[in-house]
This record gives sequence, structure tokens and C-alpha cells, in this order.
Amino acid sequence: MERNILLAIAASALVTALMRTVPVLLLSRFRLPEGVQQWLSFIPTAIMAALVTSELLSKPAMTHSGISISLLAAVFATVVGVITRGLFATVLAGVLAFCLAGYVLFP
Repeated sequence: MERNILLAIAASALVTALMRTVPVLLLSRFRLPEGVQQWLSFIPTAIMAALVTSELLSKPAMTHSGISISLLAAVFATVVGVITRGLFATVLAGVLAFCLAGYVLFP
């Protein structure tokens, strides 16, 4: 039984690795048209927006008074993102705001 589990894990890892590397290896051999490159540049932003929206709508962390900690952190991260125009600073600000709001402001 344990051998079957290890084989399933190994097979899953192999399939996941192939699904991630093969498209990159194939597409790196071609020069993509400018329109496709421009379209692909929006993917990181779209993924980030989907993750944030999912967190805010599904089950946001709430305080005892009913204030959404997630919404406070998202607003702060948005302000930092608009000012800095940097993804790293935005994510860092959001995480820090979430931690501070959850553990310091609303214990």
C-alpha cells in the first residue's frame, strides 16, 4: 500500500513538472507576435486580482466588531501599489497590514 502511495506521488510530481516546463521550453523556441506578448504581460496582474478578490469575497477574516481585516489590508495594499507601482511592495504592504490589523489593532 505504501509503495502505491509513493508511486502516485512520484507520478503526480512528474506530470506537474512536465505541465509546467514543456510549454515554456516549446514557446521559448519561437518569437511570439507583439500582440501576444502584450496580452501575456497582463497575466500576473489578473492572477493577483483573482487571488485578492477570492479572499475578499469568500470568507474574509473579521474582527469581533465586524470589521473586515482583509478589506483593511487590501485598501492599504492598494494605496501602496498605486504609489509605488511595484508588486513586491504591494504584496509586502498587504501582508504587513493584515498581520498588524489582525494581531495589534484587533486582538
